[in-house]
Order: sequence, then C-alpha cells, then structure tokens
Amino acid sequence: MLKKAFNNKKFMMILIIFLFIALIYVSDISNLPSKVILFEGEPLNLRTILGVNVETSFSSNPNIERIENNESITVSSSPIDSDYTGTLNLEVSFLGIKVKDISVDIIENAEVVPLGNLIGMKLYTNGVLVVGMSEITGKDMERHKPYENSGIIEGDIIVEANSKAITCTSDLTESINEAKEEEITLTYIRDGSRSQTCLKAIQASDNTYKIGLWVRDTAAGVGTATFYDTDTKKFASLGHGIVDVDTEELVEIASGEVVNANILSILKGKEGSPRKDTRKY
Repeated sequence: MLKKAFNNKKFMMILIIFLFIALIYVSDISNLPSKVILFEGEPLNLRTILGVNVETSFSSNPNIERIENNESITVSSSPIDSDYTGTLNLEVSFLGIKVKDISVDIIENAEVVPLGNLIGMKLYTNGVLVVGMSEITGKDMERHKPYENSGIIEGDIIVEANSKAITCTSDLTESINEAKEEEITLTYIRDGSRSQTCLKAIQASDNTYKIGLWVRDTAAGVGTATFYDTDTKKFASLGHGIVDVDTEELVEIASGEVVNANILSILKGKEGSPRKDTRKY
C-alpha cells in the first residue's frame, strides 16, 4: 500500500516537472514575435532555448543565418550583405517540427530632420458629407422637402450624381442644376455600403435648383509636423480620426493640404470637458 502511494507521488512529481518544462517552451515560442520591422543594418535578436530553432523558410536565402541555443540572428551586417532590404520569412521549429512563422521587413535607413512645428491642415472628404436637411422655399412660395422619402440621412456620403463623380460641393450643385426638375440619381455610402436613391430638385425663389441637403466637403484642423525628409521632400505628422461636429461620425478623408497656423489662445480643460484650443489658420 505504501509502495503504491509512493509510486503515485513519484508519478505526480514527474508530471508536474513535465508540465513545467512544457510551459517554459510554450511561453518561449509564444513570446517570439510574428512580425518584425528593422532598419537596414540593425540586428535581429531572437533569444531561444534548447531545441527551439529559427531559420529561413528556404535554405538558398543567403541574407540570414540559422540560429539555435540562445544565439542571435544578424541581418544586413558583416558577413551578410549590408545593402539588403526586403522581407525575410523565418520558421520557428521545435525538435524539427515547424510551430511558428516570423516575417522580417528590412527597410532602408533614412536621415530626417526633427521638427515640432505647428501646422494647419485642410482636408477634403471622399465625396460630400450630408450634415443636415432643411425645407426649401420654392418659386411657388411653398415649402418643399425634396429629400423626404429618399432614404438619405445625416452622415451619408454622396459620391455620384447621375453617374457623375462628386468630389466637392460645387460638383453636386452643378449636377443638380443640370438636371433641373428632372429626376436625379444619387449614389451614397453608409457604413461602407453603396446605395442609390432618386429625387427631384425644387426650383428655389432665387431660380437655382436645390434638394434641401446641407453638405460639407472639407474639414480643418491643426497638428504638429514631426519630421522632414530632405531627400524625398516629404514630412510626417502624428494623426488621428476626425469626428464631424454635426454628425458626430468619423469623416472619411480623400486628400488634404497644409496651411499656416498660429496659436491665438488656449483654454484650460476641465474634468468631463476636453480642452479647447482657438487657433487661426
């Protein structure tokens, strides 16, 4: 009876040790990244434990060395070609069995000029954003709602009118006035899906044709230029999504330009109320 209890205890100890070792290996493999981005000439240090190997997925690739047993990979440094850039595909194996892939992107070194300058940004939407609706006073002095029952709501982005691409508010105005009182087909995007609807414009008291939609094709803001590349003449800034003040939805940006900006004043923020800056651009 005592011998059986001893054997059970011994078995449990062996099982615990085995599970502990297995946990170490699983953790080591899991901690290896799936994707790595390096600058040209920068070493890739991947630490592994006994039995875990990292090597290229094709043996003919001369740009990277096999590593194992806590050694490190050196990319694009002697004796490897120092001018190599591109993507290397690595395989992680345990006891000869593939368990993971690692993609290494090696990009060219570039020297940039750090900035920190305030810039203004004028951004143009992809199509025109519907931000509101209002009745139209027609030439007959009656109130009309051409948009009623069209299905268009605030936040929709109009991208075509009668199969003509709409890139700004003037494009939409031109298409509406060309159609006059004839039915006009509008293509719009909502939640990434394209839809179509038809409506008729109303001749307003000023003899122009209108459909009663308030639209916007630009957004403006300020930011900080992070760096400037003297070779490519390009600069970069840290960005984020822009929420429209009327629709409270993210604005889909198609293009933009940089303008001068000056800080006029800064208002201190309060708890529950974000800080607001007043700037001229």
